[in-house]
Amino acid sequence: MKSLKSIAILAAVLTTFSCRTVEKANQKEIKPFVGIWNDTTNPGSHVIFRSDGSFFNMSKENDVQVVTHSGTFKVLSNNIYVLTITDARPNATYDLKGRQYANHYILSNDRKTMKTSGVVDGRNGGKGLAWTSNLVKVDKLDD
Repeated sequence: MKSLKSIAILAAVLTTFSCRTVEKANQKEIKPFVGIWNDTTNPGSHVIFRSDGSFFNMSKENDVQVVTHSGTFKVLSNNIYVLTITDARPNATYDLKGRQYANHYILSNDRKTMKTSGVVDGRNGGKGLAWTSNLVKVDKLDD
């Protein structure tokens, strides 16, 4: 009985340690993404990646910043990341909400610019979109 209790304790400790290791690894992978990025391909648009693994895209419409879609992100490799979109505008042209999209990225050596690309499905059978964005890391949203 004592050895069974010891095994249970050891399993609990190892599970806790392995979860923390995975969390730390993911934090290391997403660190270069974290921050505010101006989308120079689409002036007035921004992508904000947060250290908790969440993101949101913003667009300036009628001089007001509007969140177009948001969710979580995960870096899979040195050139692929996945967005899980949990919220999007109801009138979006593309099928975003509730979808997961794998995207490609190329991060500059100084980690101040990033080229991203991917494909999203059209809404209600509409035509999809192959997109590319050139992002520049900034300290704050422009006014």
